[in-house]
Formats: sequence, C-alpha cells, structure tokens
Amino acid sequence: MKQKTLLLAVLATALLVTAGVAGALTLGSGSAAAGQAAPSDQSITVSADGEVEAEPDQAVVRVAVTATGEDSTTVRNEIAEKSDSVRSALEEYGLGSDAIRTAHFDIRQERERTQEGTEYGNYRGVHAFEITVNDTDNAGEVVDLAVDNGADRVMGVSFTLSDEKREDLYQDALAKAMNNAETRANTLAEAGGLSVTETHSIVSSNTRYRAYQTETVAYAGEAAGGTSIESGSVTVSADVRVAYNATST
Repeated sequence: MKQKTLLLAVLATALLVTAGVAGALTLGSGSAAAGQAAPSDQSITVSADGEVEAEPDQAVVRVAVTATGEDSTTVRNEIAEKSDSVRSALEEYGLGSDAIRTAHFDIRQERERTQEGTEYGNYRGVHAFEITVNDTDNAGEVVDLAVDNGADRVMGVSFTLSDEKREDLYQDALAKAMNNAETRANTLAEAGGLSVTETHSIVSSNTRYRAYQTETVAYAGEAAGGTSIESGSVTVSADVRVAYNATST
C-alpha cells in the first residue's frame, strides 16, 4: 500500500499564558463589600497569577471531506456520501454521535474576475468535522480511520482537557495565585514599613487556557503501522487582584 502524507495545518495556540505578578502599595480608604473586612487607612493591593500544568485527557481531531464538480448537486451528493462513510466508520469504532461535530460546511462556485468580466468555474464543497476522543492515545487511529473512509484533508489535532478536569485545574491555579499575592503583599509591606493584617477584597480577573497543538504528522495508514501522534502538557492559569488592610510597624 502506497504511503500517503497529509500535513496538519499549524493551529494557533488557544491562549498564551503570561506569568508574573505585579504589586502596588496604596494609602487611602474605600468601601468594602458585604462580608469583607472594613478597610483601614492603609492598604496594599497586589495582582498575581497562578499556573498549573497537566496531561491532557481529550484530543480533538479535525478532518474534512471535499469534492469538486460542474454543478452544486453533484458536489453536494459526493460530500454527503463521503461524510456518511466517515461518520459510520467512526460510530462503528465506538465514538458517540455527540463526539462527531460538523465544524464547517460550504459549497460554492469558483469565480475569477478578468478584463472581460467574471468567469465561472467548477463548484467546490467541503464538510469539516471536529472529532472528540476521550483516550488521547487513540488520536492517530481516528485520523487513519477518517482518511481511510473518505476524509481527504486533515487540518489538525489538539490535545485538551475535559470540562471537569479543566475546572479542577482552575481551582488549583486560583489557590496558587492567592499564595503568590500574599507573598508579594508581605514583601511590599516590609519594604513600606507596614504589616498586613487582613484581606479586604479579592477579584478574579482572567482565566487562561493553553491546549497542546500538533503541527505536523505523517499519515501512514494500516500498512505502515498507523499514524502516531505525540501529545504534550496543557496549561491553565488564573489571575487575582487582592487588597489587604495594613498597619504601621
């Protein structure tokens, strides 16, 4: 069997995690929300972030079927046939229908503007799928299965987190951010001749998430042992802004 190679498109990183903390020493007063400690005449406000990494527990495979023809009906029918073949193979493999999502569908006629006017060409169609795989080790098998059953374009594979695991990691990132904020506040207080007494207010401003994106892979097929795709760690981070009451030392 002749080996084919499909190039996965480079996918932009979902969100760039920016590390670092910033702090500000402020003197003044302000109103506290219900349940918060009353503000003092002296306070320290810091911004900090926390970051955690983990192994992904999901993979998202992006593939598409395409067709070209002289009329839209021919293209539509060919795409429908290929799409049914891909979907049936994936469901037989064990993926539920909710794991196979249409990401994009389009049929349009090629047009070219010339000095003589607009020239019309063939119709081109595409039906793109996003396939969620809960076992990341099976991502390569899903690529092979889709291509062997009609998909002729592979746009990328990303390794990500389930909603439950992402929320757990976000809580861990928040805890780290609060620890970083307390450390910075104490450093500022010591430098400014103050002592932190209690927390006045907390604001969680941003959550950032970075999936692991696979840039290229060789589609080998069954004869060559199947496609293998290596995953990497994913990152979740959280920002907080915390105000502390302080007293002079």
